Amino acid sequence: MKLNKETKIGIIAVIIIALFAWGFNFLKGKNILSTNDSFYAVYSNIDGLEEASPVFISGYKVGVVESIKLLKFKQDKIVVKFSVEEDINLPKNSKATIFPATLIAGKAIKLEFSNSTEYHANGDTIIGILEQDLISSLSDELLPVKNKIEDLVVSIDSVLAIFDNQRKENLKNSLDNINKITNELNELLDSENSKLAKILSNAESISSNLKNNNEQISNILTNFSNISDSIEQANIKATILNANKTLAEFSQIASKINNGEGTIGMLINNDSLYINLNNLAADLDSLIIDLNENPNRYVHFSLFGKKDKNKR
Repeated sequence: MKLNKETKIGIIAVIIIALFAWGFNFLKGKNILSTNDSFYAVYSNIDGLEEASPVFISGYKVGVVESIKLLKFKQDKIVVKFSVEEDINLPKNSKATIFPATLIAGKAIKLEFSNSTEYHANGDTIIGILEQDLISSLSDELLPVKNKIEDLVVSIDSVLAIFDNQRKENLKNSLDNINKITNELNELLDSENSKLAKILSNAESISSNLKNNNEQISNILTNFSNISDSIEQANIKATILNANKTLAEFSQIASKINNGEGTIGMLINNDSLYINLNNLAADLDSLIIDLNENPNRYVHFSLFGKKDKNKR
């Protein structure tokens, strides 16, 4: 059977259209020659996810994003339809997480399986999660720092605004004085380094001497301890009481003497004895003088016998 020209052209057109459809879907990541299961996930933000974006499981591509639409009755939510290979079982409570595939490839979806033993059916809706990328995370963390830096710059501008030329000059002079004082302190420390070294050397020598004479110091402390124990054991309190008693008795005796009581008191307080003794001394003095001047009155002796008193 011979085909006419129009039939040939029609067949060729159908083939071209089929190839075009297959190629278009292939470029979108769809394979019309294989059967896939489709699932849905709802997000508040897809962060740049596009149709034909890949779907991964543990880094292995298992499907593509088929369509992205706003939820019909709640337009702040976005419904993403994606397909995966038919032989993949998706456990219930699994998650479809949007993440940055690469800096160039943009966003993709990774499926995170749960531990459930039950599985989703074709057309089910699973949990959708948006994973924050590095740039967004850094932006969120750096935003407070940026605000603080801006506030700091404003504060610095406010502080600098109060400095006129005179205040700036005063501040410069103050800084120069601080620098001068610092240099002088450095020179002083340099000059005192040798003295400090000598002091440390002497301290080390003293410490060494104490260490070398530790046994003698211990003996001295032991002797002091023994003396202290001896003093503690002595009946010092009784001795002090006896001394106080003796002093009290002497005080009573002295009081009686002052009052003229007793022999000693009468001798001390009565001057008659002194007067009698004084008179006796005067009489003895007169007697000695008379004895020296007239010894014959008191002494009679002869070398040849007794002298006759009647012989003239």
